[in-house]
Amino acid sequence: MQDLLLSYYGDDLTGSTDVMEALELGGVPTVLFMRQPDPALLSRFGQCRAIGLAGTSRSEAPQWMDTHLRDAFAWLKTLNAAICHYKVCSTFDSSPTIGSIGRAIEIGRSVFAQDSVPLLVGAPQLKRYTAFGHLFAAYRDQYFRIDRHPVMSRHPTTPMDESDLLIHLSRQTALSSGLV
Repeated sequence: MQDLLLSYYGDDLTGSTDVMEALELGGVPTVLFMRQPDPALLSRFGQCRAIGLAGTSRSEAPQWMDTHLRDAFAWLKTLNAAICHYKVCSTFDSSPTIGSIGRAIEIGRSVFAQDSVPLLVGAPQLKRYTAFGHLFAAYRDQYFRIDRHPVMSRHPTTPMDESDLLIHLSRQTALSSGLV
């Protein structure tokens, strides 16, 4: 297998395929697995420079993440990619009890033995932007802070009631965070 540029875990299927599409359009041969492949299957994709694993952590509890996400990260670590990416939705919708991005960061830091974890939140092609730590998203060609967005502020599972991503994340983890 060639030196991998990137391995990634997508917190849901659509986000996982979005990453695969972006990488492929950028000229990075990519394969996406729905579950951890056995060595024989993995060996069939030796030409790939990025390997993804589609998951369900966006809709799971932290207790689920403690086992399943830890196992997924451990497998991704064995791939020895230059970068391992945890793909979250660009609306950052999550909570302490469902899809906790904070818990995912804690687990990833532990598995990869990292002191810091950079976050890049947004998807300009979907009209989602972060400015000074606040998340904004468009709806019908109008832009809203995510906590005032007509849809995301009323999400049935993980409503976004805070646009300041540092405050939102502080509800999910005791780890310190800051802006650069």
